[in-house]
Amino acid sequence: MKMKKYVAAAMAAAMVLGCTPAIAATSSSTSTDASQEVTVKKPAKVTLKAKKKAIKVTIKKVAGAKGYQIRYSTKKTMKNAKKVNTTKKTVTIKKLKAKKKYYVQVRAYKKVDGKKVYSKWSTKKAVKTKK
Repeated sequence: MKMKKYVAAAMAAAMVLGCTPAIAATSSSTSTDASQEVTVKKPAKVTLKAKKKAIKVTIKKVAGAKGYQIRYSTKKTMKNAKKVNTTKKTVTIKKLKAKKKYYVQVRAYKKVDGKKVYSKWSTKKAVKTKK
C-alpha cells in the first residue's frame, strides 16, 4: 500500500515538473483504474410528437453524454429498426408513412478513447404519424 502511495506521489510530482516519470513499480497488486468500466445513464425522459409523415423526438439531457442514438420501427420487437445518431436533444425523423404506428427508443453515448460507450435503451414509446 505504501508503494502505491509513493508511486502516485512520484507520478504527480513528475507531471507538475513536466518530465516523464522513470519509476519501476514492483508491486504485485493490479491496478483498478484500468479495469473500471465506464457507464452512461439511459435517457430518463423521451417525448414523442406526431407530425405529418414525421415524428418529433425530444430527449431529456443525460449528464456526461456526448450524443444520442435513436432507433425506430413499425414492429414492437424493433426488428429491422433504423437508427439515427445525433448530438441534439430534439430531432425530427422524416420520410415516414402516414397514419402508421412507430415504436421509438433512445440511448445515450459518450466517447472513451475514441470508442462510443452506449447506455441501455430507454423504454419503448409508440406514436402514430398524422395524415
